[in-house]
Amino acid sequence: MPVFPRGAVRLILIAASMALPLAGQVRAKQKQPSPAGSGSAQKLSPLRQQVTVRARLRQRKIEPVPVAVSHLGRRRLGAAAPVNLDGVLHQVASLNNFRDLSSLAAHPTTQGISLLGIGSSGASRALVLLDGLPLNDPFGGWVDWLRVPVVALSRVTVVSAGASTLYGNNALTGVVSLRTWPATSRELRLRAGGGAEGMGFSQGLAAWSWRHWSAKLGLNQIHFDGYIPAARPGSVDTRAGVRALDAAPELLWTPDSRLVLRLGAESFGEHRTNGTRLETNASSLRQVNLHAGLRAFGLWSGNAFYEGDDFGSTYASVAADRNSEKLALSQHVLTLARGAGLNESLPRWRGIAGFAGGSWTLVSAADNEIAPLAPPASRPQNRFGRQQIQGIYAGFDYTPSPTLWPADWGGLVVAARARLDQWRNFDAFQTIGQHLQPFSSRSESAVDPSLGLQWRPLARLRLHAAAYTSFRAPTLNELYRPFRVGNIMTLANPNLTAERYRGLQAGAAWRAAKNLHFSSTWFSGQASNLIASVTLSTTPQLITEQRRNLGRIAARGWITAARWRPRPHWRLWLDYTHQDSRVISGPVNLIGRRTPHVPANAASGNLLWHGRGWQASVLERFGGSQTENDLNTLQLPSFWTTSLFVSHRLPAWAHGARPYLSVQNLWDRRFPVALTPSAELDAPRLWMLGLQWFWGGHAR
Repeated sequence: MPVFPRGAVRLILIAASMALPLAGQVRAKQKQPSPAGSGSAQKLSPLRQQVTVRARLRQRKIEPVPVAVSHLGRRRLGAAAPVNLDGVLHQVASLNNFRDLSSLAAHPTTQGISLLGIGSSGASRALVLLDGLPLNDPFGGWVDWLRVPVVALSRVTVVSAGASTLYGNNALTGVVSLRTWPATSRELRLRAGGGAEGMGFSQGLAAWSWRHWSAKLGLNQIHFDGYIPAARPGSVDTRAGVRALDAAPELLWTPDSRLVLRLGAESFGEHRTNGTRLETNASSLRQVNLHAGLRAFGLWSGNAFYEGDDFGSTYASVAADRNSEKLALSQHVLTLARGAGLNESLPRWRGIAGFAGGSWTLVSAADNEIAPLAPPASRPQNRFGRQQIQGIYAGFDYTPSPTLWPADWGGLVVAARARLDQWRNFDAFQTIGQHLQPFSSRSESAVDPSLGLQWRPLARLRLHAAAYTSFRAPTLNELYRPFRVGNIMTLANPNLTAERYRGLQAGAAWRAAKNLHFSSTWFSGQASNLIASVTLSTTPQLITEQRRNLGRIAARGWITAARWRPRPHWRLWLDYTHQDSRVISGPVNLIGRRTPHVPANAASGNLLWHGRGWQASVLERFGGSQTENDLNTLQLPSFWTTSLFVSHRLPAWAHGARPYLSVQNLWDRRFPVALTPSAELDAPRLWMLGLQWFWGGHAR
């Protein structure tokens, strides 16, 4: 397995500090050069293809094999009402949030997503990539959605399939790929505004290109006073809101057509109020990434990254009448992650395009806690652990020659991938007061193959089928960090094993007319060893739970989408997902019950009109009822919301400025999104007035 030496990491950090003296936290955004075909001398184009970053190199295609894929293009992104990315992703009906609280008000540790009806948790069961860089937190697996300025995005692709064969850990049920506008020319994109509940924000992307150099800077600043989420607030309840700031520069050098070097960085920090007087949290991130691409007998791609995270949070025990609270837990977690990877995409030979690669990642975390409600001797608690993940993978796409598969039979593509991963947890211990308890080292491995077929029997019809397996290793957070929410205390479990998934898909895409497209995919799969909270004891003052691996869940259903353009200035997108997800093995009292946080039906409809300088968008979103607990005794009702966006381009003298109005939850319907430990409601009506300004290469 490739190993990245510490000295090289230090050298990268020194170089980064000299080249980009940005104070604060850092992230890399990278894009991969287009692979050359059949040995052509095609010029490197690092601005068109994504690149693998953060020690897990990505294949040139997003799809692991031909599977269900959803897209949000520039028009839908540019006319989206929310300023937070998770709100924009609500247009994809197949994507499940852990609860439906917005990242503007939710605790960071609850911001996980999932696909394929497997059920979501605080740790995301899908991988989120920004220009190839995973956004999943290396300690807890959740996603900091406010790191991404929506105005900087050119395209979003959601792949619903087990994707570990290419992406390794975290891609248990799929991948969400976010692409920003490339720095192909001088360009400026801005969006700013303010409105209800103390909202004020500014987002921007600046790009510059000259000869062999290009640079890009993304910015995202949000101030949201928030709203009271409690359904029956008492005197301790306050607004849940956030202040966040993110800056992400990158510098790219292309000295000739065979070599590209990229250096990226990010500074991110946020502070949140979590709905009561004593509950707050703060996060910060520092990251630097270096990438190199070389065209020599195919395309070679290598990278290294270094990241530091700082997370602090307080938790309170709230009385039943919500008129008093006590500080129950104060936590401070420091995380350090680093890694490297190498990938080669081979030239096409006799209809075969192959690739292979390897990666290595090491995460270390220290958790320091004070538990004021515990006995004095055990109030200070400290935990530490390391996790190392390494893997190798290979695959190919095969298009049969005309002698084997005549052209009049329709186009056929066979895609095969396989990956071997190994992870190890070690150097872990905890201290409670003066007592030291070491945890034994443990290791696991996973082999994940996948196979897919794509056949185009008619010019307007494409059929696909796929089989795959995937995994998600338990995070250091799940292994070693306990937490408390209200009167529910959840214990960690150092003996957790990896979640596993295997599934099948079959589907079709049909172009019924020039401006009318349909697609539908049937899926079926089983997930085993899912990590869930199991109740150990219950008293009037405290409910004690522990994270444990449960039995198996079976989920099946279909994902259907339609796209219609009845007139040149009108566009309509419809998205519907049906999911039947139930427990099929495990504790007897759970068999046959529905999987929590999985609605049976979800749908969205987006109507867009543009003309005469105006642009208007209406988004209708429906979510079916779902259960919140394993026993199915707590039911969250179905909901329906409407969002509206209207903008107008000013005359030429305004140089591309566009004032706009956006409204989320237009009818101000508030519905419960959580029932434990107490009922919480979604956001009220949120309106915003602001200004968009697009200038330069991709202005539209």
